[in-house]
Amino acid sequence: MAAAALSFAAAAPAWAQAFPEKPVRLIVPFPPGGATDALARLMGDKLAERWKQPVLVENRPGANTALGTDAVAKSKPDGHVLGIVTGSHVTNPLLSSKLPYDTLKDLTGVMALTRFHMALYAHPSLPASTPAELISLAKRNPGKVAYASATTQSYLGMALLEMKTGVKMQYVPYKGSAQAINDLIGGHTLLMVDPVLQSTLEHVKSGKLKLIGTLGATPAELTPGVPLFPSVAPGYDFSGVFGLVARSGTPPALVSRIRDDFAAVMKLPEVAERIRSIGQEPLATSPDEYNAYIRNEMKKWEPVVQATGARLD
Repeated sequence: MAAAALSFAAAAPAWAQAFPEKPVRLIVPFPPGGATDALARLMGDKLAERWKQPVLVENRPGANTALGTDAVAKSKPDGHVLGIVTGSHVTNPLLSSKLPYDTLKDLTGVMALTRFHMALYAHPSLPASTPAELISLAKRNPGKVAYASATTQSYLGMALLEMKTGVKMQYVPYKGSAQAINDLIGGHTLLMVDPVLQSTLEHVKSGKLKLIGTLGATPAELTPGVPLFPSVAPGYDFSGVFGLVARSGTPPALVSRIRDDFAAVMKLPEVAERIRSIGQEPLATSPDEYNAYIRNEMKKWEPVVQATGARLD
């Protein structure tokens, strides 16, 4: 048995090098046409050239991204089905007891691909233009300062900000960012939490919106000099990560091979330019780093979910 184990260990890297043996499915848990979908398709094209096999991008939106992730969790552990995940990957198991998979047992992180920054945008009429002014406004008007949000993750991010600053704001849910931005520009709502995107920043440049500040611990590349909310909420950090996951049980040597190939593709000028043009920043972590991040984020958001009582069931 020992000899057999040693033989397999020696063969594993060679087997990983032979990957892929058939088309690879890359599951995107969002509808087609969005920035993440476009990035996945660009990387898929470059990986197909590298792997000499088709990379088929499959859009499986629904259930707060869980529908797409479930397809990865139910796949064979051979690396031929991979999934893009975002912040909901770490909050879904906290928000629902009915997930069709176990996030930590059925899936393994391959790498954190990119980071995207979150921001608070406002209509020019809002009587606050900086993080300090907004928190002061919210303290003077408890429960009356309303913000629009299109995702559960953004709601939790704002709930964490409220906990850190001792304020209470009003959550106005939207089904999508496009409608929320239109209402914000029209003055129907005065505040919105959404990612830092080049398209939204164009509205800021034109004066239709103003950027109150970004919510992460570090500045976004697209918004140098813009104030950070941790300046008024020490220890606060709300940004997002797009990651890559595989079925748990996929051989570590193969996971490392897939990670290295994705990292190589992300360094290509046209891919790197695309990543930054949509307001994201490349990370390309190791599998161990990404799995540690997943666990740490689950610990971070658990008390927020408990405090808000938020559920997806």
